[in-house]
Amino acid sequence: MAQRVYRHDLRCSHCGSNWLPKYGHSRGKQTYRCGDCKCKMTPSVNRQFYSEEVKERSLSMYGEGSSISAIARVLDVKPGTVYSWIKKSPLGGGVSS
Repeated sequence: MAQRVYRHDLRCSHCGSNWLPKYGHSRGKQTYRCGDCKCKMTPSVNRQFYSEEVKERSLSMYGEGSSISAIARVLDVKPGTVYSWIKKSPLGGGVSS
């Protein structure tokens, strides 16, 4: 049986374990599978987060009658992102897909 190798630079995003053997590649990036909870993960995913100001401005624009595509164009945000912000907001009850 192979010896367990613990990574000191990574932790499982689900359970916090540092027993993360390599588990192949996805889109050119190394993936890992937690030895404890069996959750697969790819560290160093570069996610883009928008400020609360941008989210509030998009909701304000939507409340004033602007279309989702117009909001996305003005704020330089993908339309799907604007749509998800609206769906999660109290204004989102009337959004149809």
